Amino acid sequence: MLRTHRPRRAAHGGFTLIELLVVIAIIAILIGLLLPAVQKVRSAAARLSCSNNMKQMGLALMMYHDSYQKFPYGSNDDGQDASGNKIAYLPWGVMILPYIEQQNLYARFNVSLPFNVPPNNTNVADPTQNPAANAIKTYQCPASPSRGAVYQDTWDGNPNAYGPYSGPASWTVSASDYIGISGLLGSLTGKFYPGASFDHNGVLTDNFQVRIGDITDGTSNTWVVGEQGGAPNVYGSGPKVLASPPYDPTATGLYISGNGWADENNGDQWFGGSSFDGTNPVGGGTCMINCSNIQGFFSFHTGGANFLYADGHVQYVPQSLDPKTAILLISFRDGMVIPDY
Repeated sequence: MLRTHRPRRAAHGGFTLIELLVVIAIIAILIGLLLPAVQKVRSAAARLSCSNNMKQMGLALMMYHDSYQKFPYGSNDDGQDASGNKIAYLPWGVMILPYIEQQNLYARFNVSLPFNVPPNNTNVADPTQNPAANAIKTYQCPASPSRGAVYQDTWDGNPNAYGPYSGPASWTVSASDYIGISGLLGSLTGKFYPGASFDHNGVLTDNFQVRIGDITDGTSNTWVVGEQGGAPNVYGSGPKVLASPPYDPTATGLYISGNGWADENNGDQWFGGSSFDGTNPVGGGTCMINCSNIQGFFSFHTGGANFLYADGHVQYVPQSLDPKTAILLISFRDGMVIPDY
C-alpha cells in the first residue's frame, strides 16, 4: 500500500517587516494617547501636594495664634542697633517651625537676634553649620524646579532689593516656594482704587502682629500665604528665565530677594502689580499671578496658583484674577465687598 507524503509547511519564523512597523505604529499611538493623561495626573498630584503643604502652614499659623493670641510678624524689622540702623528679625517661616514638626531645627535659631547673624545665618551652604540652609519639604512645591535650592541673598542699592539694615550684607538660605503676604504698595491701590483710603497691610505684615479679630473683612476672604516659586532663578510670564545666579542686579534690574523660608524679606513682601512679561514686577501692572516671581505670586501650575486664607483653607485661584479683587484679598480690613472670582 502506497502512502502519500504531504509536504510540511514551513514554520513561521517571526514577524515580517510590515507587521513590525504596524506594531510599532500602534505602540506609538498608544503612548501618544497616554502621555497627556499621565502628565495631567502628575500635574494634579503636584498641585494637591502643594495645597497640602499650604494646609500644614495654615494649621501651624493657627496653632501659633492659639499660643500667642496673634499671628507671627511676617518679619519684624523695627529694631535698632546702637548706631541707629534698623534690625530685621527672623520671619514667619521660622516662627512656625515647631508646629510643622521641626522643633529641633527651630532650636538652632536665636529669635532674639537679627535674622542674618550667627547662629541664625552663618552665610555658608552647609546645613549642618547654617540652619537657614536646610531644605524643608513643607516649603517646597513639587511643581517648582527650586527643590529647596540653597543660594546667597544680599542687600544692595538696587530698587528691587532691600536695605540698609545692620548686620552682614549677604546671607545664605534655602529657597521656599511660598511667600508671606505683607501688604500692598500704594502705587497699586492708588491706580485701581483712586481716592479710596484703606489699610495696605496684609496679615503677615512686618509692621505689627495681626489678631484674628482684626480681620474684619472675614478670614475666608483674606489671603495669608501665596505661591512664589522658582527661586533663585527669576521667572517671568511664560515662564521664561530672565536671570539666574550669579546675579548682577545693576545689569538686569531684576533680583530675587526674600524667597528663602528663613529670609527676613520673605515676610516683607509688598505687592505692586506686574507687567504681563514680568519685566516690571512692581510697576502697578494688571497682572498679579504667574507673571513674575519678584514680589509677585508665581506658580508652575497651569492657569493659576494656590493661596492660603486666614481661616486655614487653601484655594486655587486663576491667573486671570482681576487685580482689584486681588487687592481686596490682600487687605484684611478694607471694608469692601469682594466680587465673585
